[in-house]
Amino acid sequence: MAQELLLVDFENVQQVDFSLLDEGTNVVLFVGASQKSIPIELVTSAQKLGARVDWQRVEGNGSNALDFHIACHLGRVLETAPQTRCVVLSKDKGFDPLLRQLNKTGLRCRRINSLLEIDPKVALAANPNYERVVAVLRKSEKNSRPRKRKTLSQHILALFQKRIAQRDVDRVIDLLFANKMISESNTTISYQF
Repeated sequence: MAQELLLVDFENVQQVDFSLLDEGTNVVLFVGASQKSIPIELVTSAQKLGARVDWQRVEGNGSNALDFHIACHLGRVLETAPQTRCVVLSKDKGFDPLLRQLNKTGLRCRRINSLLEIDPKVALAANPNYERVVAVLRKSEKNSRPRKRKTLSQHILALFQKRIAQRDVDRVIDLLFANKMISESNTTISYQF
């Protein structure tokens, strides 16, 4: 069985639930130079992975500095172990052309916005808010649905009268992406229902 490697763009995605990973998955978390703290919940859950998790602090700031480190690491891994399935966890679509090119050469790489995309059915069972949001969005006029991630987030908060945490709103949005209910192009959201 091929090894799987998850490369996490922690500047871009801070919600990482390691319980969704298979036991054969190794993780490299790339942390930006300007990121001064990491949530204790993330550190504790990462500890359970033991030697399967590696933290990489990116030195220096600059446009896409962390992305270049991820791309470099990805290249090194695939050069020495081309059978590795690589997954980049990032909302940054800038990785997509590189990953498409790697796939054309026979390597197996993909980018996901959320770990929920690995197996969204598992996450659905634990998220009662998701079905309500889908039902409300389906009933909405197509031209009145939120078109930006921020307005979608505000829309969901308003739907629950601000009685749910922002992380729960983000999880619902991640599930919408994971289940291909919504997609995003040039920061504009499109609905598939």
